[in-house]
Parts: sequence; C-alpha cells; structure tokens
Amino acid sequence: MDGIHDVGGMDGFDDLPPDEPDDASPFHEEWEGRVYALWVAAIASGAFDLDEFRYALERHDPAFYLETPYYERWLAGVESLLLDADVVDREELADRAAAFERGEAEVTDTPGPSLDELSEGVAEVYQTAREPVDPAFAPGDEIRVRKCHPDGHTRCPQYVRGVRGTVEAHRGTHVLPDANVRGDERAEPLYNVRFDAADLWGDEHTDADGVHLELWESYLTEP
Repeated sequence: MDGIHDVGGMDGFDDLPPDEPDDASPFHEEWEGRVYALWVAAIASGAFDLDEFRYALERHDPAFYLETPYYERWLAGVESLLLDADVVDREELADRAAAFERGEAEVTDTPGPSLDELSEGVAEVYQTAREPVDPAFAPGDEIRVRKCHPDGHTRCPQYVRGVRGTVEAHRGTHVLPDANVRGDERAEPLYNVRFDAADLWGDEHTDADGVHLELWESYLTEP
C-alpha cells in the first residue's frame, strides 16, 4: 500500500547512523529482545504469517509510525494480530499490562515450545515456494514495473513503479504477498530485476551502479 512505511527514495530524513560492530547486539534494550521472542513464538505457532504482520505495521497511523521506536511498533503489531486471532483477550491483556505497571504481575516459568520447534515453525512460515508456473519473462528480458497505487499490502516499492529494468534471474513460483493477506494463497513467478541506479535517483544523486529487487510477475509488464 502507499503509506509512510514505504520511505525508499524519499528525501528529508537524517543520515543513517554509522555501522555498529559485527558482534553488536541487535537490541538496545532488554525489552526489545523480549518483543522479538514474542514475535517468533507467535509466528511459529501459526497465529499470523509474515505478510499479515507486515500489513499490520503498514496500517499504523503515520505519526505513530514515524515517532515510535522500531520494536515498539513491532509490539503494537503483534498485539493487534494476537487479538484478531483470539489468542489473547483484550480485557485480560489490559489487566495484565496494568498489573505490570503497578509492579504486581507475576511471571510464571511454564515451559514453552523448544527452540527446535520454534525454528521449524518459522521456517515453515518463510517457505513460500509452490508448484511451478511457466514464467512470462526470462533472464535478459527488458521489463517495466507497472505504475499502480494499491490500497492494500504490496511488496512492490513506489520508487521502482514505472521504471524500466532487466530480469536477472527467475526465482521460481512463490505465494503473492498482496493476495496472501486476504487469505488468497495464489502463487506467481518471482524474478530478480536489476535497475540502473541513475534511472531511479538520477546521475547527480547516486554513485551506485545498480539496484536489484525481487519482484512478482504481476508487478511487471512489457517495456
């Protein structure tokens, strides 16, 4: 969907912070790691899938999305999806949160799924390959990304829409995220497409050679 989350190619943001050491923790606070663990447990159990999670984040209010820390947005998305799936009750969740704020909540040591079980569940969610469908394009073909403005989830970023590119590889047939969030698991050929960086940003705004993206067939058309 066209929303504030799709910031690729936008101007006006500060420079990215310098890279951290390779062995640095991905979490700046302990609670962030707990949110990630909650996400792993929820997605591995089948409470929601990756496309539904991404779409939940995309539907956040724009001001909330821009002003809220990364893992706090994740927590809001997980909470909403667990409520939608009836995994948790809204009143019980509110009571539990209030108990923690008062320092009265107790944390139980009830064993959960093993790490191997969680890993298998997450791997299954990420497995989107389906029975092969004959591709319309082949490596070396010139294509153009369709100029469209979907009102639902899509994995086609705005900054490549309407731009010409070259198919570099056919990745097989995979579930289309745009349809999957509506419960339609139809699959399409997936391609790696290369774009000249100058066609995306202009010669004066880049020193890169090219940009590669994974794009589904319905995003593409003849040049």
